[in-house]
Amino acid sequence: MDICGRSQSQVVWEARATVKKPLPPRISRVNGWSLPLHFFQMVAWITFLIMSFTMFGVFIPLLPHEWKYIAYTLTGGLHAFYATVHLITVSIDPAEANVRFKKNYSDPLPTLDRSKHAHVIQNQYCHVCKVTVSAKAKHCSACNKCVSGFDHHCKWLNNCVGSRNYRYFFGSVASAFAGLLCVMVILVYVLTQYLVDPSRLRTDPAYKSVKNKDTWLLFLPLFPVKVETPAVLCVWVFVLMLATTSFLLLGHLLIFHVFLQFKKLSTFEYMTQAPQPCCSKTSSEKKDVQMEERLAQTSRSWQQCTGQSVTVDDAENKGVASGARVPTLAKSRAPEPFTPVEIPLGQSDLESLSFLHPLQSSSQRVPSKKPPASESTSSSSRLAPREEQTPRQGSRPQDDPCPQMAEKAAPGSTALSSQEATGSPSARGQLVAETPVLREELGGPASGPCTHSSGA
Repeated sequence: MDICGRSQSQVVWEARATVKKPLPPRISRVNGWSLPLHFFQMVAWITFLIMSFTMFGVFIPLLPHEWKYIAYTLTGGLHAFYATVHLITVSIDPAEANVRFKKNYSDPLPTLDRSKHAHVIQNQYCHVCKVTVSAKAKHCSACNKCVSGFDHHCKWLNNCVGSRNYRYFFGSVASAFAGLLCVMVILVYVLTQYLVDPSRLRTDPAYKSVKNKDTWLLFLPLFPVKVETPAVLCVWVFVLMLATTSFLLLGHLLIFHVFLQFKKLSTFEYMTQAPQPCCSKTSSEKKDVQMEERLAQTSRSWQQCTGQSVTVDDAENKGVASGARVPTLAKSRAPEPFTPVEIPLGQSDLESLSFLHPLQSSSQRVPSKKPPASESTSSSSRLAPREEQTPRQGSRPQDDPCPQMAEKAAPGSTALSSQEATGSPSARGQLVAETPVLREELGGPASGPCTHSSGA
């Protein structure tokens, strides 16, 4: 019984909730005149009509006779050019050639199956338009078609801007910018003359019948209408605000497209490209570059001196931040420390080594020049371990080098002591053969200053 007494409205409401209205078929738009029109498109037309109506009907007739016809010619030419290129840009179909020739715009478009295709265009084939397109073509969702050389979809034109109508679009922007500049110049001139000398704005012959100075004539010379000064000022303020706003917007757009042409980019490419750094290198990057230069210079200096290359690991670079880039250098082993071996030599053995340091009497010795301070310092630093040992008997002072080898002396050379005066002939031959080699491994020359021993 309760079932029969159920409200019929609730049953109908549940049935309505399950019904879904079918969406209207998606149809491609031909150009900017295809319905529906965009709100911005109508705003652009209304703005153009207001500018033309007020300039040619109110402000240009107020100019002096010598400037009136120049303003009519210049402003009229810019307005006519803008209207022409604007209509061409709106009327052109920017679609791809295959779309225009093969596709019927009255047919509804299929819906893209995202489970089969990740993108609308893949391998230059549009899965919605079912045609092959060029490399720079993009499928516009607002126009529902593939646009050749897609730049952007302009809401002020209600049409896509592509390679077919981009030149007309740029011409419309540039001419509108120039026309608004002329409008602003005329408005400023009218206000200046009104504040300085209002009589220069009343040069038209129709003002001869007007005696009140606060009365102005509009829509000269065909339909003169008398208005008071406040009405003219209100129109002037409104037109100036509208012109200034449009001038700033179009100026920004014009500069942007000049920049794109200089970079040879489209608006779509500019919006989708990776962001570029707008500032110079940071201080940390500059420090890394300087450290790389220093490490490279140190490696070259070491290679010139030793003939070997050096490896610098990231962990061993003091002062370099973690993650800094370090130049990769070839790996090499550090030279092993050399321990000099003392071999005893006799007096006869020393005489046989006359080719190394010939013995001469004290009377034949010639005082030699002192080595440079840097050489003496380095020589003393290398001989420091030998000087700490027990002084040898009969050894010659260090400031009296061999007469013939004094000028050839170099830092890092070692001296022969009196304890080396005894030894076997094989040891003496080994010393003669290995002494230059050992000295080269130590970093010094094969020959150098020597010290004689007085003991036998």
